[in-house]
Amino acid sequence: MRKLIILALLGCAMFVNSVKAQDKDELYDFVSVQKQPMYPGGIAEFYQYVKKEIKYPEAAKNNKTEGKVFLAFTIEKDGSTSDITVIRSLSPETDKEAVRVLKNSPKWAAAEQDGKAVRVRYNININFDLSKISNEKKAAIINRDAKTPLNNDGIKGLYSYLAKNIKYPAEAQKNNTQGKVGLAFNVEEDGSLSDITVTESLSKETDAEAIRVLKKAPKWATIKNNELVRTQYNINVNFDLPQANSTKN
Repeated sequence: MRKLIILALLGCAMFVNSVKAQDKDELYDFVSVQKQPMYPGGIAEFYQYVKKEIKYPEAAKNNKTEGKVFLAFTIEKDGSTSDITVIRSLSPETDKEAVRVLKNSPKWAAAEQDGKAVRVRYNININFDLSKISNEKKAAIINRDAKTPLNNDGIKGLYSYLAKNIKYPAEAQKNNTQGKVGLAFNVEEDGSLSDITVTESLSKETDAEAIRVLKKAPKWATIKNNELVRTQYNINVNFDLPQANSTKN
C-alpha cells in the first residue's frame, strides 16, 4: 500500500510539472494577446531597420525577380526572434536574405498575457521591387502598421465584422471541415482592400467564403507620419463547428 501511495504521488508530481512546462512553452498568435510585442521605438522603426539592412540579391536582380516574401516567426519571452519560416516563397535568394535580416533583428519587447511575458507568432512580408532599388541596392518593404484601424474599431472591429458576415459553407459542414484560413491583403491609400491572397488554405469552400467576406469589408485607414499610406496585412479566419463562426486565432 505504501508503494502505491508513493507511486501515486510521483504520478501527480509528474503531471503538475508537465502542465507547467506546457504553460511555459505556450505559443500565442500576436492578435490574441492582451499586450502585443513591440519593436524598440515602434513598428515604424522596425520597417526602417529592414529597409536599411536588407540587400537585393544579385542573382534576383539579374533574373529580374520581384515580389513578396511572406514570413512567420516567433518572438520569444526575452524579445529575441526564432523559428523564422518562409510561408510564401519568392526565390531562394530573396527568401534567404529576408530570413537573414529578420534573424539579426534587435530584440523586441515581449508580448504579455495576464501580466506575464509570453511567446507569440508574428507575420510579416517583405517586398522586393526592382524599380525601388537605391544606390545601395536595398529592397523596399510594404508598411504593415500595427495601428491600422477599421472604422475606428481596430482589428477587433474587423473580427466582429467577420463574425457577423461569414457563412459556414454547407459542403464544409458536411465534410466536418474545421480550422483556419490564412489571408494576406493590401490596404490601399483610399482604404479599400486589394490583392487578397490565401496564405494558408483550409478547403476550397472555406477559402472562397473568407475571401468573399473580406472583399466586402468596410474601408480601412492606414496613417503613418500623418499621411495615408499603402500597407500589407495578414489575418487568420477560423471556421469552427457546430457554429458558423469567425474568430481571431
